[in-house]
Amino acid sequence: GEIHQIIYNLGENAIKYNQAGGRVDVTVRHLGGKASLVVCDTGVGIPPEDMPKIFDRFYRADSSRNSSKGGSGIGLSIVRKIIEDHGGRIWATSKEGIGTEIHFVLRKYQEVIQG
Repeated sequence: GEIHQIIYNLGENAIKYNQAGGRVDVTVRHLGGKASLVVCDTGVGIPPEDMPKIFDRFYRADSSRNSSKGGSGIGLSIVRKIIEDHGGRIWATSKEGIGTEIHFVLRKYQEVIQG
């Protein structure tokens, strides 16, 4: 479904913009009735002046880099819309030359058992 597509896309982006020999870690935590997921890479990072724009529809961090790597997958603006439509939230932190973390939190779906 949509959540699987989001996780795949965030992982694909983390790999695409990573440094040679870098790492991508995905961490899932249960926080009461919510689930938290973090995709962390050791990539080139995002410049601080670009951070407020990364979830904008037409944002491209580095057009020359982006075009050479290809633009497959859904963009972060669509990722944010899907997360928010599911009642969650998404945000990012990044340090140039160190890496980027994309965080999102969603409420867990409860199974209803009828007896």
